[in-house]
Amino acid sequence: MTQLTLTGGLTVQADKRSSSFAKLSRPLLRKKPSSLKIKTASHPQSITTFPVRIHKEDSHINQCALNARKNFKDFAHNTEFRSHSAGPHGNFFSTCWPNGKTERLKLATEIIESLWLYDDVMEDVDHAGAVEVHASVRDTLTGAEKPSKRNMIATLFKDFGTRLNQMDKHGAPKVLGSLKEYLDNYDSQKTPFDTIQKYTEYRILNVGYGIMDSFMQWTMGLHLNEAETDEAHEFYMSAGRVMGLTNDLYSWNVERTEAVDAADRKWNAVPVIMQQYDLREEDASVFLRGLIVHHEQVTRKLGQTLLRRFDYSQTMTKYVESVSLMLGGNCFWSSTCPRYNPA
Repeated sequence: MTQLTLTGGLTVQADKRSSSFAKLSRPLLRKKPSSLKIKTASHPQSITTFPVRIHKEDSHINQCALNARKNFKDFAHNTEFRSHSAGPHGNFFSTCWPNGKTERLKLATEIIESLWLYDDVMEDVDHAGAVEVHASVRDTLTGAEKPSKRNMIATLFKDFGTRLNQMDKHGAPKVLGSLKEYLDNYDSQKTPFDTIQKYTEYRILNVGYGIMDSFMQWTMGLHLNEAETDEAHEFYMSAGRVMGLTNDLYSWNVERTEAVDAADRKWNAVPVIMQQYDLREEDASVFLRGLIVHHEQVTRKLGQTLLRRFDYSQTMTKYVESVSLMLGGNCFWSSTCPRYNPA
């Protein structure tokens, strides 16, 4: 008998006369991945320490984003829409959720692209009017209100809740809950923060991390139970800090030159750091890069702790790996996309 050591430290006994791998247990045979690895070495502007992959059905996923854009352009002819999820190396959602189920990922792309386009439309609406529209869109999404001619923009969201439930009735409420929370708190903070520590905590919600995490779970068919969700809270919050600050680092390329007043520019980590530590813009940007890498390291450490706590269960392993890919994909896409890197 010959002893064979397999990946993961498992040891089995095999007869020399038989095929060594013919009798491996089924769990050791990995499914064909739905994603491809992206080599980031030739893109030094991407600072992430996490891996980056892209969904194999990227072209179909990107088409859903284009469909959403067409719907909004038909509705708001005079609005100048910014570039959103498109990227030279793949769609934003294909790189953030590279292992998601294709049909779910296509719907998630359509929904969030619509929210980004909605943000463009709402930029010229006064605060009081915006709050009213946010409430109507929120209630239309969750099925609490039927869209009316009085608020036509909400009609663009009317079928999303039903389609989510049809695909996964068990997981849909969590996704809809995250969308509701985001819209409830949209534009709720009026006073800029004076420290990067306070700003970073606010940015977790404001960047829409709850939406990204809930859709990531939904596209993967993951359902963390209450105990798992509670135990993963610190990991979740740390990952949210990474995403929020990463978004600020790359979006500052565009925001720094936009024709807005000084108060509006403070809704980014770079000017907050500049003011708090009396730094020049370039130094504040370097500071922010280091802060992002720091939070990535904290997130990685918390992820390992979480895996050990749950004895590397399949559900928690998939969750931690998926969050890591989401953060890596977000950073890589942000560092190369036309939205933040105009020609």
